[in-house]
Amino acid sequence: MRKSGRTPLMRAKKLEKILNIGEIYLKLEGANPSGHKYDRISEVLVKDAVANGFKQILVDGSESYIKSVMLFAKLKELEVKVPLFKNEKWKISRLDKDVLLDLRDKKDNFSRPQLRNIAEQSNMYLTCEWDLNTIISHLIFEDMTKECLERMDFKVDTITTKLGFGYTLSSIYSGLIKSWVHEELSEIPQLLCGASTSWQEDLNQYVRKMNIRQIETNNTKKTVLYSPGRDTDIVESINKIIVETGVEMFDIEEEDLRQAVTMLRETEGVIISRKEAYAMAAVIKKAQQGLLKNGKHLIILNDARSEVEVCEITSFNDKNKDELLNMTRTWLADYNDSVGETVDAIEKAMKEGFLLIAKRNGEEQGICIVVNMGFETFISTYHLAYIGVKPGNKGRGVASELIGRAIELTDGNLSLHVDLDNKRAKNLYRKMGFNHVYDRMIYNHPMD
Repeated sequence: MRKSGRTPLMRAKKLEKILNIGEIYLKLEGANPSGHKYDRISEVLVKDAVANGFKQILVDGSESYIKSVMLFAKLKELEVKVPLFKNEKWKISRLDKDVLLDLRDKKDNFSRPQLRNIAEQSNMYLTCEWDLNTIISHLIFEDMTKECLERMDFKVDTITTKLGFGYTLSSIYSGLIKSWVHEELSEIPQLLCGASTSWQEDLNQYVRKMNIRQIETNNTKKTVLYSPGRDTDIVESINKIIVETGVEMFDIEEEDLRQAVTMLRETEGVIISRKEAYAMAAVIKKAQQGLLKNGKHLIILNDARSEVEVCEITSFNDKNKDELLNMTRTWLADYNDSVGETVDAIEKAMKEGFLLIAKRNGEEQGICIVVNMGFETFISTYHLAYIGVKPGNKGRGVASELIGRAIELTDGNLSLHVDLDNKRAKNLYRKMGFNHVYDRMIYNHPMD
């Protein structure tokens, strides 16, 4: 089973009241294992490396990208090497020395595309952040687009993303075209993009600094990272993508980024780095200018996550049965079942369902236990057996995060029971999309 993807798609209701543009949905890609959208592609690239018989991966790019690849390489027991060029002190301070491939003695005319030669000579799989316009990348982000469209019932007016190197933008557009051709979408949503006011010059400087303007490849290895004979100017390529997708570009200043970061944190409890806040800043800017009509707006946030972290417990080694039992019974308080019933649900969830723990700042704040009922159509396949929140969390979104994650993991094929007098819980469940369908009746054995 994939470890990346299926990240939260959060309805930002408090933000909706402020911006007054209809429905706003936040795609929180920071919920991926390493905390970034990159995990979606890193996981597949590592899988590709294994399939092609590689034992080592040579990876280059930003810290986020490198650490994402390293995470999945470790899971597959592949060795990772990171090239160290001149003027890259950050790699020395932030990465283990064992992974660094020291190339600081190379001549100044040595370019990053020549990493291909090093990789081939050492039989290493090569992946570079600045060269992800590949078949694998496009397929993965097309899937992300389809995932969002399905969960929004194919009713979307705008989709906003950060510009970056352009491959996410082109992939989203490709995914939209496919859904439109298949008549899932009645019309293609408007694409919006946030970028720095000097993005072209910034990228030109980056290209010159990294010496990656000309990408020369050959077809001696069966990898999907490069197309044979391709010679690409990165800035020119991005400009072409902007024209072809018809995206509306927004110039974003530092103050816009600060506003976006603050607004997300204070209204929705969503944490995002300033460098990845361009998409949110673009929506805020257009809304405040009165240029966004009421509709359904999707915002892709590359490293955003809720301040409430939801973790899945996969074995009793992660959290022993007694601890899970104590948390459940303590936090459910007046709505407890017997110890035997609770233990039965915990054990079944561990075998055939799943258990979720919500944390804030590393401290456990809530628990959710979901069991697989074994049915496909008779009743919902999954049943939310218990959800409990630590006292002091009223209105802080812990229960909503747990329920939302349970809905995502079950594709909404989920039921629950609620006590007749628990009005607060009923209101929450209704807001999360649950309907009152029938009353549960339980036979009581007569006394002897």
